[in-house]
Amino acid sequence: MTRIFCILLALALTTGSLWADEGIRQIQEQLRKRSLYFGDINGRPSEEFVGALKKYQERKGFPPTGRVDDVTATSLNVRLAAAASVKDEWPQEPILRSDNALELTEAQREILEASASADLSAATPPPPAESPAPSQNIPRERLQAMVEESLRDAEKDNVEAQVRYFAFPVDYFDHGPVDAAFVRRGTARYVKRWPQREYRLTDSVRFIAAANDTDTLVQFPIEFNLSSPARKATARGRTMNFWTIRPEGDELKIVSIREERLRE
Repeated sequence: MTRIFCILLALALTTGSLWADEGIRQIQEQLRKRSLYFGDINGRPSEEFVGALKKYQERKGFPPTGRVDDVTATSLNVRLAAAASVKDEWPQEPILRSDNALELTEAQREILEASASADLSAATPPPPAESPAPSQNIPRERLQAMVEESLRDAEKDNVEAQVRYFAFPVDYFDHGPVDAAFVRRGTARYVKRWPQREYRLTDSVRFIAAANDTDTLVQFPIEFNLSSPARKATARGRTMNFWTIRPEGDELKIVSIREERLRE
């Protein structure tokens, strides 16, 4: 690590500038997908981020500098020049629900990092087909209504109204299978961090039957607008959302959930 980068890192850690670095945020996202970075995705450099970057560089055969250079960024499919030109700046804090640091034991981290050494790729879930398999027998209108209702509940402060969509344990973002208490805590923190939330479905819901006889894969894009007047913080953007749902009695429940930020 160069002396200049060390100075910049120290300043960022001690002073905390207003806006996050978009390039660092994108690299944090890519390292998270590769099970090397477990901290907050917030666009802010940290010792944990530098350590994860060094591990990636070592395993790719690059000099383990811990610096965000063009070679490392390109390997992670991040274009630093494009990241620097992003106009909608986000504050230095988690924005998406999946941006929070992972709550893992040291043993769990070691297992994930060991698996990452064998495969440093990061696949995006394939888009579902436009129609479900006949065996699922779930009307398109029902899925569309479920998604839109969940977005309206996500705008409210009622945590239970948001948690009720899940079947537990649920495969929750990058955290793996978690229980209802875990989702309640995370939802409560998110509601407190972003007290004003708006969501808009921007395209039709796409879905297809999963490999088993019970599950349906669902995908849909949304726009979001978040604000916290007390902190004078705002964030807006788009995500693609991936659900796996399963009938539970007369209801449909989410058994797996992912999200991925969309960029122009």
